Amino acid sequence: MSLLTALERNLLQAPGLAFADLQRLMMAMMNADAELGSLTEGEPASSFEARASRLVALVGAMLLDRRFQFNDAQFLGLFKLASHFRSIAVASGFRGTDHLLLALGVRDTASLLQLARTDRQAFVRACLLLTLDTRLPIDVEVLLDAEPQLGGLVSLMLISNKMIATPEGQQRRTRLVAAAARMRPFLPNDLDYLVIASNAWMICSYTDLREKHALKGVLNRYLRPWLEARGLSDRPDLPPPGRGTRPTMVVASEIMHSNHVQYRYFGQYLRQLRTRFRLVLVTQDSEIDDHVRQLFDEVRPFQRGRDVAYLRTVRDLIVSADPDVVFWPSVGMRHWGTALANLRLAPLQITALGHSASTFCDTIDYYLTEEGYVGDPDLFGERLLLLPDASLRFERSPHFDPAAVPKVDRSRRPVLRIALPSNLLKMNHTFVETLRRIESAADRPLAFKVFPNVRGAELAMTRRVLGDALRDVTVMPVLGYQAYIAELATCDINLSPFPFGGLHSVVDSMRLGIPVVAMEGLEPHARTDAMLLRRLRMPEWLINHTVDDYVACALRLIGNDALRLKTGRQAHSANVGKTLFGDASTPLRTEVADAVWWAFENHERLRGTSQKVFTQADWGVRPALRTSGG
Repeated sequence: MSLLTALERNLLQAPGLAFADLQRLMMAMMNADAELGSLTEGEPASSFEARASRLVALVGAMLLDRRFQFNDAQFLGLFKLASHFRSIAVASGFRGTDHLLLALGVRDTASLLQLARTDRQAFVRACLLLTLDTRLPIDVEVLLDAEPQLGGLVSLMLISNKMIATPEGQQRRTRLVAAAARMRPFLPNDLDYLVIASNAWMICSYTDLREKHALKGVLNRYLRPWLEARGLSDRPDLPPPGRGTRPTMVVASEIMHSNHVQYRYFGQYLRQLRTRFRLVLVTQDSEIDDHVRQLFDEVRPFQRGRDVAYLRTVRDLIVSADPDVVFWPSVGMRHWGTALANLRLAPLQITALGHSASTFCDTIDYYLTEEGYVGDPDLFGERLLLLPDASLRFERSPHFDPAAVPKVDRSRRPVLRIALPSNLLKMNHTFVETLRRIESAADRPLAFKVFPNVRGAELAMTRRVLGDALRDVTVMPVLGYQAYIAELATCDINLSPFPFGGLHSVVDSMRLGIPVVAMEGLEPHARTDAMLLRRLRMPEWLINHTVDDYVACALRLIGNDALRLKTGRQAHSANVGKTLFGDASTPLRTEVADAVWWAFENHERLRGTSQKVFTQADWGVRPALRTSGG
């Protein structure tokens, strides 16, 4: 008998006893491959939608059963799964949770607040079911004033939702992010709640509000005392600045595995830095392989723990290396990075383009990136250490075999294949509506192929939402890099997302001779596509600044095969592999090492100036080549 069937049988007799199994089943559905119906060995397969519908009905029966009274621990246990449940509900036949909110008596904002005053049990159950995409007229931000602690928790959960399907949902998230100053974050002593806060910290970057990073400032100010209350504090004995001939740099890397684009982006950075610094990697053990080890002098892995206590282990691994510099290639992509980046663990602390947005952490001194990614220095909390665009080199992926890429004839296309190699976080409602406009106006059939890099309920949810929005869409499961490249190669045009662009998907498309339509903004993540297209000398008309221009650009390529093929040939002839990639055998540039060394030697002086932006002109070196350092 499956767990789901057993829960259905037992619920009416003992709803409280079913609680722990319900949590276990929800997590199983989130992690299961949505291509498979069965979650239990030997159980007959069935559709994911049918299974999701049964689970939503089961949760609904429990939430509407007044014999089951939540205690605080049970509420918190379910609430941390609320985002997962939302994905399952959207993938189900119910297509959301509105039917359960209505059954609890929630029709609008006023009735939600009325429940808060008169029926606490019904109110907290409604908080489990709130979604940004609800069709009910609910202003979720009113909870920030009516219920400050719980409202803050609900807001963080809602902001961290990965895909918004409706214009109302996108407006609600924007209003929540804009209301950051009113938030009083409530973070229980539970690792899963740190994950929720970290997800909201990062995902606010995917909204189109200029002031979106204000939420990071609020969470940063909360995370420091939260860490200190658990015995994690700044390093008390910081070494004097500028010591030694080969100082120690700890690379605190949230993601570094050679399968990931972070390895590809920062491999050449690290090879340069190793010529001046002793490099010590601190990262989760699952992020380490032989290719990664070759970039460092020492590797200090840790295992993710089940509670917040393991953060002390990570902090101590960094401090015990006695670093002169801590380099965070990204902040926000893992919860431990979001938290510990708010501590001062070295005299000099630097971040970079791994997450493509400023941290607004008082403890991070510099943001190291290429000049082309900066549209407005005021969008950064750190001082900017800017590299010339021409210095950018990626590390060759050890998992990519150019000879294995299929040859595709794109000249005869009755149906044009549109690639959307966009992480689910980037598939916002405005972008999806733009795709609908392009599909409706196109003079030929289009088939969209989406690579959202999700599995389980999130994959099923994505298929449901995009299947409702577009006439012909295929949403791919998680693929290995070579399999992804083979699927991408079958496409004709890459419509890159906005306001958070693609960068590595642009590189992959250009290498395959696929034209890229891009949107340029002011944030670094809104400039990656444009910077690379200009760097590779692609036509300027591929870079757009309004939605109307983006649509017109896409239709220009779709409607003109000769232009599309010519632009594709130009992309292929840019020779991305030679122009942008290197490895241990490649002559090594020096700009990254020179910039960081200059900041290291002059940090105390620079702190006393009002200057925010530093370029190659400030450290006064000429571009040069060195032999690779390891």
